Amino acid sequence: MVTPVLALLFPLLKIPVDFSKPSISLQNLEFMQAIHASEQQEDVAATFGLPEVLVESTKLPILLEWGDYLLLAYLFICTLLVIHLLWQLLQLRLLSEKGWYQTIYKLQGNYFLIPTFGMTPVFSFFDKIFWDDTQSLAPEEKEQILNHEKEHIRQKHSWDMLFYQVLTILFWFNPGIHLMRSALIDTHEFSADAKVLKNSMNKDLYPNLIVKIAFKGLDLPVGNHFIRSSTLKRIMMMKKSNRKNWVKLLMVIPLTGMLMALVSMKTTDQSPLINSLSSINIKVIENQILQARDTIQVGTRVFKITNPKHYEYISGLENGKVSAQLGYLGYEFTDIDDHKEHKQVLEMIDVLKGNSHFAKNYSDPDLAISPDQQPQPISDQESMVNFISRNLSFPIIARELEADGTVLVEFIVDREGNIKSPILKESMGMGLDDEVLRLFNSKDIPKWKPALKDGSPISTLVELPVVFETRTFSASQLGTSSIPPSREPVITEVDEIPYPNGGAKRWHNYISSNMEYPMAAINNKVEGTVYLSCIIGSTGIAREVKVISGIGAGADEEAVRLLEQSLPWTPAKVNGKAVSTQIKVPIKFDLAKVSPPNPNRIKKITVMGYSAKEEPAKLLKPKAAPAIGQNDLSKVTYYVNGRKTDLRDVQKIVPTTIESITVLNKISAKAKYPNAYKDGVIEIALNDQ
Repeated sequence: MVTPVLALLFPLLKIPVDFSKPSISLQNLEFMQAIHASEQQEDVAATFGLPEVLVESTKLPILLEWGDYLLLAYLFICTLLVIHLLWQLLQLRLLSEKGWYQTIYKLQGNYFLIPTFGMTPVFSFFDKIFWDDTQSLAPEEKEQILNHEKEHIRQKHSWDMLFYQVLTILFWFNPGIHLMRSALIDTHEFSADAKVLKNSMNKDLYPNLIVKIAFKGLDLPVGNHFIRSSTLKRIMMMKKSNRKNWVKLLMVIPLTGMLMALVSMKTTDQSPLINSLSSINIKVIENQILQARDTIQVGTRVFKITNPKHYEYISGLENGKVSAQLGYLGYEFTDIDDHKEHKQVLEMIDVLKGNSHFAKNYSDPDLAISPDQQPQPISDQESMVNFISRNLSFPIIARELEADGTVLVEFIVDREGNIKSPILKESMGMGLDDEVLRLFNSKDIPKWKPALKDGSPISTLVELPVVFETRTFSASQLGTSSIPPSREPVITEVDEIPYPNGGAKRWHNYISSNMEYPMAAINNKVEGTVYLSCIIGSTGIAREVKVISGIGAGADEEAVRLLEQSLPWTPAKVNGKAVSTQIKVPIKFDLAKVSPPNPNRIKKITVMGYSAKEEPAKLLKPKAAPAIGQNDLSKVTYYVNGRKTDLRDVQKIVPTTIESITVLNKISAKAKYPNAYKDGVIEIALNDQ
């Protein structure tokens, strides 16, 4: 009984074993040498040219593959075997009902004795003995047969038989299970025979009785038949000595342990090359590229990279070609004719990123992952912000493609505070990856305070998200109406409803990039959707944001912040004219999309896209941000064309659309804006360009 259970459990067990230092080097094996030799050349996984039109047949495609047919065949045979088992159980019930009125319950042994009227030989099933009352037997012979069947009942052999019947149905294709079932039947008979002989006075009568009785009538495999097992085997077992061979019995223990080790031991440290080869499914990639060819006509080439430098990297468009490195795979996309195809290629790369499996291994043994104190820029975070903002050239193509996203750069801050070995963990392409790498490889980048471990400087890894935003608004979007927003009529029926600037995709990108999941919600595992209502004015500005249905734990306040700080929407329209209307906005909080906090990741740097240049700018030394009086710019109140505006939106204004900037002192601000003057007021007037 234990054997099939162990056979099912052993493959599920996983015993981790470290084979990182084998006695025989894998590099000397012919297989590894062949792989290593092939890596010296470029390993092309697949090449896909421009699509061809080929009509082979007008028949519908076959929906089932050979694996599906095998599964159907397996289920069909299982169904037949289940029907066969149910048929046997039904026959048992019919036998019980036929002899029910002549059934005798024996208190000594707790079993029912049911006559079969010669329809079946003697057998037992659970607490029932089906007795063939047509045979002429001596009282002693009858007693021996009953004792045999009572022993089956006492040892509950019917449960064993039923268990193996189920295993036979599930694993009918395995001959081993049939052999084990046959061996179990013999073992049951040997056990019952041994008990009968032990309590029998005339030990020669019992073997003769077995030879005397022959099979007749109905055979039910679920029962324990007195004469079902091999007669010769049973007689030979009776003649054997009863002395146990303890050596053979004890050998089962080490053999079972060896079998468990062979099946369950799993190596924990494989060669990175083998891991990369096993994780890459070229067929999946091929299907993804072929599906994309319905909408994009570019050439695609896929190849394996032996020693990747980045987690991800996407080049800019050059001579109609874009290259990408995603983990251990490289991609080349050619014959890209315009911005539309370029954008489609980037969307295809986003899909292919899901096939990337890569972990960077640093060779520096002194590199600390979790220091006591994280590294920081020598002056402050603003020095890095100023350096990147002043020196990064936002490529024109990125601005034209409205590139919004994050380039996540990882680098080492050594003991001296120098930035070394920058690589990319998240990429965007369009030349932005190259710009970030250019800056972080610059000798003029600000130095850092090194990380500390036990009070001593150490080298450690740092992640820095560089967020790019090209979304801007002009005077035409803000409007020049002199009517205060609070007095604008709110129209309930409109021809065109308002929608986020850039569409749904950009709105989702804005939410995912800017959402700060409240720690209280994370700790209490709060998730769900916050429903807000707001008025989208004729200028597209969201105001009067209210929570309709919240989830608490700080999520409601975060949802309000996201909507209030979002860029102007495309307003609703009636007869082609922008109007104010009220809408409902859902913002979803999903814990599954929240990455675990990384202590090595520092605050993000946001780069606006209004400073696009074709050529890389000359690197400038970082300098402190200019101050206006003693006020923090984030606390100053801004009015753009008479509308109160957040600093975040002010930073997105295209400089060429600014007509004038007026800074009001405290006295002037108090007179004009009595409710918003404490930290100063700046008025910005935009032209109509």
